[in-house]
Amino acid sequence: MGDFLEILPFYARRAFLVWQHAQEYVYSQPWKAFIQGKVKRQSFRCRLLGGPKISIRPSPSHDFQTVNEIFIERIYDCELDPGTVMHIVDLGGNVGYSCLFWCGKYPNASVVTFESHPVHCQILKWHVRKNGYGRRVKLVEAAAGVRDDRANLTDEDDGSAIVQEVPAGSIGVRVIDIFQSVPDGQIDLLKIDIEGSEYEILEDPRFEDLAARTSCVLLEWHLRGERGEAFCRDRLSSLGFAVRSGRTSVDHNGQLFCGMLYCSRTH
Repeated sequence: MGDFLEILPFYARRAFLVWQHAQEYVYSQPWKAFIQGKVKRQSFRCRLLGGPKISIRPSPSHDFQTVNEIFIERIYDCELDPGTVMHIVDLGGNVGYSCLFWCGKYPNASVVTFESHPVHCQILKWHVRKNGYGRRVKLVEAAAGVRDDRANLTDEDDGSAIVQEVPAGSIGVRVIDIFQSVPDGQIDLLKIDIEGSEYEILEDPRFEDLAARTSCVLLEWHLRGERGEAFCRDRLSSLGFAVRSGRTSVDHNGQLFCGMLYCSRTH
């Protein structure tokens, strides 16, 4: 919490703590909050110190955790010259924090971001509009895939994933063939965080051509059966990337289920 408060303007710090306490109360004691007339759950909005204007939804959203990962832990930082980065492709845009981070760090860059969750798309658009990045960020409202299709998306906040079955509460979304949709030419940074759908993209023969014109890949791998970090590392290494491991995450049972790979081109 302390680290997050340090990237807020002084005037916003107390407001954030008051907002967080109120939202936690409403979430943990809904009936008592209802009786007291405190039922409104709303987002906290402010501008980060020297950074973008952001919107954070209350729990059970993971927005606060994601803001910490991107703007404090800087998990999407990579060893690229900020002045030379021109083209970024973002598979899995979520609510747009990654776009805001890159637009701030790379002043000459444009971003093409793919996101299918309708709520996330609306928040992403708000972030782009409020920060004046409309000319630099292009949102494709579709899931990243290897063919144009329709699919079911689980409604699990930043863990929403494409599934074959039709679970209760799932959302019908458009899937787009990224190999037909990603712009031609050099890609300075390719981020892939699509909750398990990374494997069909990595396995597609066309990925080799995409990788050949990409300088840096940031990949969040997700354990799916026997496929996980080793599979992704071997695939990217075989395509000429130097690969190093980043942070990993465990589920509520303490089992490893995802992690980051940072990949830079060696030849």
